[in-house]
Amino acid sequence: MIRYAERIEQCNVLGPGERAVVWVHGCCFHCKGCIADSYKHGPYQEVTPEKMADWYCGNGKRTEGITISGGEPFLQAASLVKMLRIIRQRREIGVIVYTGFLYEKLLARAQTDEAVREFLGEIDLLIDGPDIEEMDENRMAVGSENQRILLLTDRYQNAAEEYYGKKARQVEIRLFDGKGMLVGVPSEEQRRMWKKISEKPSSTDLEQTEVKEYEKWIYRKRAAGDRGGYNGVKAESDGR
Repeated sequence: MIRYAERIEQCNVLGPGERAVVWVHGCCFHCKGCIADSYKHGPYQEVTPEKMADWYCGNGKRTEGITISGGEPFLQAASLVKMLRIIRQRREIGVIVYTGFLYEKLLARAQTDEAVREFLGEIDLLIDGPDIEEMDENRMAVGSENQRILLLTDRYQNAAEEYYGKKARQVEIRLFDGKGMLVGVPSEEQRRMWKKISEKPSSTDLEQTEVKEYEKWIYRKRAAGDRGGYNGVKAESDGR
């Protein structure tokens, strides 16, 4: 089974191209200021790898690939491997994964853990390392300066530098099922503005004009002092 907190069919702010995103539930890290703490302690759903693959392939969105975040994906490595292999039997996709583990630690663990080894073999781009609040440099789609963008295959070799080198963080808004959701890795200013709006009694209280104005701001706002920058690394990997 895959235990997940949220999933969306289409997104442009968590990797190159239009992507589906799955946020798995459960984490072994305790990152200060974590923007997804509810995905560790909050509600979740469970679904089989087959059903999650059906969701991805049948959602009607011709996305470039899937981004898996969390939570900590490597805690559910075996189920995620099964899901990705089912999807790849049906269509060709790119896979991006966020993890709190260092890549070197995962390689060492892969020597004795088949699920970790196979999961690494399914990933095209890995963003590794814990989110350290004091090292937040407002890099696009990356939480803190210590985190690396690791190319485990050549799939994103050309797209990664342009995408992750953007000078401003971008986020998206989702309003569904009576709640609002901020998608992406927000700057401090974006977090403050979203907190102000989301503290309303319910998302139904958001006037349409207010939502539209916020959407304009949240997509385009450049965080003050943003340095941006790409630190991608071509990782040594067995590949697929």
